[in-house]
Amino acid sequence: MSAGLPRLSSASPYERLLQVGASLHATLVVDGLGRIVWMDPVLAGAAGWRGSAPVGHRMDKVLGGLPWLTQAVDTALAGTEGLCEGSGREQRLSAVVVPVFGEDGTQLGACARLRTVEPPKPMPAREPRACTVEIAEERKAREHLEQKTSLLRATFDSITDGVVVVDLERDITAFNKRFQEMWGLTDEMMLERSAEKALASAAPLVKDPEQFVRLVQRRFTPSLEEDSDIVELRDGRVFERKSIPQRVGDAIVGRIWSYRDVTAERHAQAEQARLLGAEHRARERLEESFAVLDTFLNHAPIGLGFLGRDLRYIRINDALAALHGRRREEEIGRTVREMTPRMAPVIEPLMRQVLETNTPIIGINMTGEVPATPGEPRHWQVSYYPVRTESGAILGVGAVVVEVTKERRAHAEREHLLREAQEAIRIRDDFLSIAAHELKTPLTPLKLHLQMMKGQAGAGRPVAPHHVDKALTQVARLSVLVNDLLDTSRIQAGKLELSNEPIPLREFIREVLSDFRVVSTLHSLEFEEPGEPLVIMGDRGRLAQVLTNLVENAFKYSPTGGTVRLTARREGGNAVVSVQDEGIGIPEDQQAHLFERFFRARNAPISGFGGLGLGLFICRDIIERHGGRIWVESGVERGSTFHFSLPLVE
Repeated sequence: MSAGLPRLSSASPYERLLQVGASLHATLVVDGLGRIVWMDPVLAGAAGWRGSAPVGHRMDKVLGGLPWLTQAVDTALAGTEGLCEGSGREQRLSAVVVPVFGEDGTQLGACARLRTVEPPKPMPAREPRACTVEIAEERKAREHLEQKTSLLRATFDSITDGVVVVDLERDITAFNKRFQEMWGLTDEMMLERSAEKALASAAPLVKDPEQFVRLVQRRFTPSLEEDSDIVELRDGRVFERKSIPQRVGDAIVGRIWSYRDVTAERHAQAEQARLLGAEHRARERLEESFAVLDTFLNHAPIGLGFLGRDLRYIRINDALAALHGRRREEEIGRTVREMTPRMAPVIEPLMRQVLETNTPIIGINMTGEVPATPGEPRHWQVSYYPVRTESGAILGVGAVVVEVTKERRAHAEREHLLREAQEAIRIRDDFLSIAAHELKTPLTPLKLHLQMMKGQAGAGRPVAPHHVDKALTQVARLSVLVNDLLDTSRIQAGKLELSNEPIPLREFIREVLSDFRVVSTLHSLEFEEPGEPLVIMGDRGRLAQVLTNLVENAFKYSPTGGTVRLTARREGGNAVVSVQDEGIGIPEDQQAHLFERFFRARNAPISGFGGLGLGLFICRDIIERHGGRIWVESGVERGSTFHFSLPLVE
């Protein structure tokens, strides 16, 4: 295996493990699941493995004869490196076991490097305690050395320069992956370790290959000299090369070359020089253009300004300065933050974005207040443009501010009218749908009963009274729907007429409730009479219409039955009538709209609870025309209580 220290940022986990194992001269490589990736055949024999190639087998099966090594590798797979010793086939072995991690920090596996431990030489008899101390110190020193070596290898592998080390026999003893990538050298070539072959492969990449080869070969000869130069490649890259001797003590054992890619730096320096020249020429032409620019700015009806790269106003017209509440002379040389501190957190990032990206930002909608009209929101469309020289250098940013307050207000008014029109159309469509459904519902049974009666009469049989009753019930239902529509039309036209007369409240309520005694078998109806005579002034027919509607709703919205309870009482100078049910209740957010025209609570589907959504609207109008008010108290699944109050006759 190679002695290099590769760093594979794009290699697969399997290749990474093999490369790290090669750099450590490992005799055993396992993956994160404890499976053998590579194993020295000698080690396999020492472990007692007699099967086929161990690659792919689980470590605990292959290393059955070396349990101490299995335990050490398990520890490394948990992320901890260490040293261990043990026996294998009548010889003493020691191992350095280290975990291997990927670029993203995940553990890929572990590598172990084993060597034979020489049997200890006979030593004079010493105290047992002294031997134990020496063994511990030797193991501690060995562990410290291995940790230092691991740290040096990791550092060597992580540097950004390409580094290669060549010994006196012109063999490559170490290199990092960056060196291999910079020169496009294959793994097979690096495994050969021949510096001459690597040099021959790299030379065609250089603009002057002969000089490049000559300088490298001259340094193959041992020398204390250190040198550096620049290597230019055919593909445009530029390397800075440094060469120093490799020493062990006072002896020179080889040479170290490092290559740093300085292409970007060279290009940046050249670009900087070019930009400085272009900026100088642009500034000369800039002043010539300012006279023309000032004339245009000061006569433009929209806000215009030009700011430098430091976001200070260089030019500004009266229209834009007026938005800030100042004269344009006051703003020249001042920053955006100084002139508009409240808007600066929004404006500055946009301007810097234009400067950095060289891309305009067009048509941003902004809203704010100006000193001229405090408390009144104003609206603008703002655009920012990069101001460039002919060569493309950015000099600053131009601002264009167009006030669109009138347009925005007109648009908002149109949107409001459109929403109102759409809502009116929706209400109309909903009403037509509900009305069609409600009017059709009684017509179907009415037609059926009339056909039954016609058949009975045609056969000479007497007409069944229940058919007549049911037909009349449907006719009455149609009459209610038609009357609701007529009342709504009269209310909208202001033509709902009322007649006033004194009405004893207790007797009036009894009279209205007498019609409900046999209406439903599921419900019971209770009336808690007032403890004193209460007299109101009003239209007896219209007030009966209100009370009848509330009681019918109480029955209708209590589909499972229950008690409907009426109460009448005095509250100050008013009589308050309440109708309480034990029905489905009304959602709290729906109660404010309950007395509006065509409104139906969302928990009352048409299929189960008929009506046009006009009854409570008519009730509210009738009660308010009597000088009273109507309201509701309710909760979902807790029933509802409708109250209305009317002035008492004293």
